[in-house]
Amino acid sequence: MELRRARSLMAYWVNGEIVLDDYLDRKSESGEKNGVAVDGNALDILSRFEDWTEPEKAVESFDGYDRDSLLEAVNALAEAGLLRTRADAEEEDRVVDQWQVWGQAAQFFHFDTKDTAYISVEGASSDPEIKAGRESIFREIRASGPAPEIFKRNPDAERIMLTRAFLPMDRELSDVLVSRRTHRVFTGDPVPLRSFATVLHYTFGPMHFYDAGVLGTVMLRTSPCGGARHENECYVAVRNVESVPPGLYRYSPLDHSLEVVSRDFTDEQLDRLAFSQKMVTTAGFVCFLTLNLQRAMFKYRSGRMLRTVLLNTGHVAQTFALCATAVGLGPCQTDAFRDSELEATLGVDGVAETAVYVLAAGVPARRTDGHPVEDAPDEIARRIPEEQLR
Repeated sequence: MELRRARSLMAYWVNGEIVLDDYLDRKSESGEKNGVAVDGNALDILSRFEDWTEPEKAVESFDGYDRDSLLEAVNALAEAGLLRTRADAEEEDRVVDQWQVWGQAAQFFHFDTKDTAYISVEGASSDPEIKAGRESIFREIRASGPAPEIFKRNPDAERIMLTRAFLPMDRELSDVLVSRRTHRVFTGDPVPLRSFATVLHYTFGPMHFYDAGVLGTVMLRTSPCGGARHENECYVAVRNVESVPPGLYRYSPLDHSLEVVSRDFTDEQLDRLAFSQKMVTTAGFVCFLTLNLQRAMFKYRSGRMLRTVLLNTGHVAQTFALCATAVGLGPCQTDAFRDSELEATLGVDGVAETAVYVLAAGVPARRTDGHPVEDAPDEIARRIPEEQLR
C-alpha cells in the first residue's frame, strides 16, 4: 500500500522536542488536539514519502538500519496520521487545492482554530469535571495578576481636549444603512470639528461600565466585543479637521482627548504607510487601529481568540462607517498598510500591541445621485497586493 507524507503539517519546538501538528486532524469533543513529537530519524523517514511510495521501497535507501524496525517506524508514523493512505489524502488534497492561493500559514490558522470546544452554562453548573476545570481557569486568571487597564494611559502626554457638543445621532437608521458607501474621493473641505468629535466618541468611547469581578472592570462600547475586552486602540492622523492642528495623535476615550504622538507627521509619511492609496492620503482624518492583545489574553487562553479579536475590529469598523455616514462624512477602510513601519511610527512594539486596520473619513465628493465619485482604474489596481501583479 502506497503512502505519502501529510501535506498539512506544521513543525515547531516544544520543550526541546520537534512537534509536528496536523492542522486537518479533527479535535475531540473536549477540543483537545496534540501534535506528535518526532526525532531526526522520523523526519528522515517522512522525507522519503514526498510522493506516493511503497514502504518497502522507501526503506531500501536507509543504510545501517534494520529493515523490520524501519517498517515498524513507518507504520507508527502512519498510525499517528503523519503518513497518508490514498483514501486519507482525499480531504487533504481538496483543502490544498481550495486554499493554495492563500498559502500554508492561512490554512494552519483557519483549520487549527476550528472546532474549539466551549463550556455550556448547564455543563458548567452540573458537570463536576467541567466545573472543576472552570474553577481552575479562574484560579489561573487570578494568579496572573490584576486585569489589564481598559484604557491606555499617558498622563504626561500633551493633549487636545475635544468638544463634547456632539451632533445628534437622530438620522433614520434605515437611511444610514442604505446610504453607507465606501468613499475614495473627497472635496478637500475640512471635516467639521463636531462631526469629527462625534464619530470618535460614538465609535471608540465608553457608553457604560461593568464590574466583571476577577476579570476586572470592563467598558461597553457601541460595538459588540467578545467578553467586552475591547482590545482596539485608535491613533488618529489629522490632515484636514476644523480647529485641530495636523499631526499624529492617539484618541483617549477616557477623557475624550487627542494625545499628541507627533506634530511633525507628514502627508509623505502617510502616503508611504498606506501604499499611496489616495482615499487615505486625501481623507480629512485617518484612524489607525491597533490591538492591545493582553486585554483579550487575560481572559481567553485559546488561539481561537485571534479570530474573535479580528471580528471585534470588524464590528468597530462598521460602527465607524455608520457614524461617519450619519454625520454626513464619507468613510473608507483598508487593510493595505506597512505593518512594521506603522507600528514604529505609532510607538508600539508590534507584539503586545499590533496594528490591524486603517479607517478614514472626509467630506465626500458625490455624484448627482448621491453615490460616491468612482476611482480611476489605476487607483483600483493600486489596491491589489503586489505579489499578485508579478
